[in-house]
Amino acid sequence: MQGITLEVNGKKVSIPSYNLKDGDVIEVREKSREIPLVLEAISSTERDAPEYLSVDYDKMKGTFLKGPKPKEVPYPVVMEPNLVIEFYSR
Repeated sequence: MQGITLEVNGKKVSIPSYNLKDGDVIEVREKSREIPLVLEAISSTERDAPEYLSVDYDKMKGTFLKGPKPKEVPYPVVMEPNLVIEFYSR
């Protein structure tokens, strides 16, 4: 399977944990735009972009508007950060 590469503010990023800043522009790199998985994701209507992202699906580009608050992140379960902190403080 081909790797999907992105650009943030015009520079290649290959780190999955890359920390975005408010106003960063994220774009699918030209070489990755024909990967079937990318094309399928772009054409899917089963998802909405969260309010902290502005997305242009035709250009395969988006802008990270602002860092979300925990309540704004669409997790499939209720997150309990205090339990994570407790676990790692052992």
